[in-house]
Amino acid sequence: MINVQAIFVESLTHSVNAVLNQPLVPYLAIGFLTLAFLLLLLKLTRISLGRFVDFKYKSLGRLFSEAEQCFFYVLKQSLSDQYEIFAKVRIADILTPDHALNRRSWKSAFFKISSKHFDYVLCDKETLAVVAVIELDDRSHELSKVRSRDVFVQEACRTAGLKLLRFPCRKNYHIQTVREKVINSLNSPA
Repeated sequence: MINVQAIFVESLTHSVNAVLNQPLVPYLAIGFLTLAFLLLLLKLTRISLGRFVDFKYKSLGRLFSEAEQCFFYVLKQSLSDQYEIFAKVRIADILTPDHALNRRSWKSAFFKISSKHFDYVLCDKETLAVVAVIELDDRSHELSKVRSRDVFVQEACRTAGLKLLRFPCRKNYHIQTVREKVINSLNSPA
């Protein structure tokens, strides 16, 4: 008597073994791994997009603190005939790490400047070439964290050959005194 079930199992086993012995298996494995990777990527993309959508922002309403705005007007009154003055410019828009650095060091150096800004940037009125940068030092500059940032920024400017001028934060400024300090600093050797 013929056992149909045994023949079917033997035939199925033979067919499965034949398929597994074919070079098709590596392609199926690669296809499966690719599909799994794409599904994971899709899931991560949805998560990151979801996070972005969930963030809520609000306007601060103003660009400057009162002290920064006051000093900005003083700079404009004392220097706008010769220079353009820009405020809160990202350091990475003015300086770049030396390209002689290896890739990892360059990225590290760029990261250090990418989230910092100069309070004011003084530019030539005709060419908009950067002439100097100005920092307004309020009481926060007495804190050690801010002092270390100040030292870093000062050293970055020095290595780039960029003049960095510092002004203490005050309630009042004498326009002519600010002008003279800036002009004298620009005319002095680096």
